[in-house]
Amino acid sequence: MKIFNLAVLLCTVVTLHVSALSLQDAQQVALQDDPGQQVYQAQQASLIAKGNSSATLADPTIKLGVANLPTDSFSLDNEAMTQLTVGIAQQFSRGDSLAISKKGFHLQSETVVFQGLDRRLLVKKTVRDLWFNILFIEKSVQLVSQNKQLFGSLYQDLESQYSLGLIENEDLINADIELGLLDEKLAKLSQQSLTYRSLLSEWIGQLAYQKLSTTAPAWTDTLTYIKASETRNIDHYQLLTKHPKVLALKQNILVAGSGVDLAKQNYKPSFKVELGYGHRLSEFDNGSARPDLLSGFVSMDLPIFTDQRQDQQMIAAIHNKGQKKAEHRLLIRQLNAQLKAEIVNYQQLASRQLRYKNSLLKQAKSRAQALVQSYQSNTRPFTDVIQAYMDELNLSIEYQQLYFDGLKSLSNIRYFQAL
Repeated sequence: MKIFNLAVLLCTVVTLHVSALSLQDAQQVALQDDPGQQVYQAQQASLIAKGNSSATLADPTIKLGVANLPTDSFSLDNEAMTQLTVGIAQQFSRGDSLAISKKGFHLQSETVVFQGLDRRLLVKKTVRDLWFNILFIEKSVQLVSQNKQLFGSLYQDLESQYSLGLIENEDLINADIELGLLDEKLAKLSQQSLTYRSLLSEWIGQLAYQKLSTTAPAWTDTLTYIKASETRNIDHYQLLTKHPKVLALKQNILVAGSGVDLAKQNYKPSFKVELGYGHRLSEFDNGSARPDLLSGFVSMDLPIFTDQRQDQQMIAAIHNKGQKKAEHRLLIRQLNAQLKAEIVNYQQLASRQLRYKNSLLKQAKSRAQALVQSYQSNTRPFTDVIQAYMDELNLSIEYQQLYFDGLKSLSNIRYFQAL
C-alpha cells in the first residue's frame, strides 16, 4: 500500500511540473505526504494492542519453598509435617471486566479514526486558504503592475511636456513619487507571496514555489447547500452529526459508557485459585516413607463495603459519561452557530462583490478618465489625476480581496460539510 501511494505521489509530482499546479492536485499531495496521518495510525494500532493485552488473564504465579521446618534442628526429615512445597496460582478478574476493557480500548481506537478524518479536512482547508492568499497577492501584483505601466507612460509624457516648458516641475516630481510608491507596493506584495508560499511548502514541499493555476473551483454542491439554507433558514444539525469532529465526540460517549460497564464489575468478586504439592522426607517408625500432601484453595474478595470505593467509582464513571454527552451537544451547537455565521459572511461578501463590480469600479474608472481630460484642459491639478488612479487601483484590489475572501468563506463551509 505504501509503495502504491508513493508511486501515485511521484506520478502526481511529475505531472504537476509540466503544467500549473491545480488546487485539487495540491490537496492530494498534501494529504498523501501528511505525517499527521501516521501519528493517528500509530495511535490506533497502539490502542488496539492495549485492548488485546487488557483482555488477557494475569500471568500465573509459582511458589517454591519449605514448610513446617523445625527451628531447633532445621532438619528436613525429623518432623512429620516438614515438606518441600511447590505451588501454582491463577488470578481471575471480576465479572466481564477483561472483555469490557478490551471493548473500551477498541472504541478509543475508532475515536482516533474520526480524529484522523478531521485532520484530513483541516489539512485541505489550510491548503485552500494559503492557496487563495497567494492567488490574491498575484492578482494584486498584476493590478499594481498595470497601474505602474500606466504611470510610466504618463511620466514619459510629462517629461516631454516639461522639456517643452508646458508643465511645472511639481507634476513631474509627483509622478516620480507615485512610481516609487508603486515599486514599494510591489516589493511588499512579493514579500507576502514568499511568506505564504513558504507556509504552503509545509504541506506540498517545493511545489509551493511553482506556478499555481488561477482556475477557481466551482464547488456547486456548497453553493447549492447555501441556497437551500437561504430559502428554508434551517439549523444544520443533520449535516453536522456526520462531521468527523462530532463523530469523534460521539464515540467518546461510547467509551465513557464502557467505563460505566467496567465500574459495575467492581461490585462482583474476583477469584484466585491455588494448587500446592508438598513432598515429605520423613519416615514412619517402621521405615516407610510418609505420603506427600496435595492442597488446593479458592480465595475471593467480598465487595461488601462499597461506599468509599465501588460506589464512588460508579459515580465518577456516570458523571464522566454525562460530561461527554454535554461536550457532544455543546460542540454541535458551536459548529451550527459557526456554520450559520459563515453562510451569512459569504452572502454579505457576495453582495459586496456585486456592489463593487456593478457600481464602484465603473464609477472609479469613469472618474479617473474624466480627471485626465480635465487635467489636459488645465482645469484640474495633476494631483487629482494621481489620486483618481490610486483610488481606482485600491478599489480593484479591494474587490479582489472580497472575491478571494468569498472563496475562503466557501472553503470554511466545505469544512463543515466534511468536504
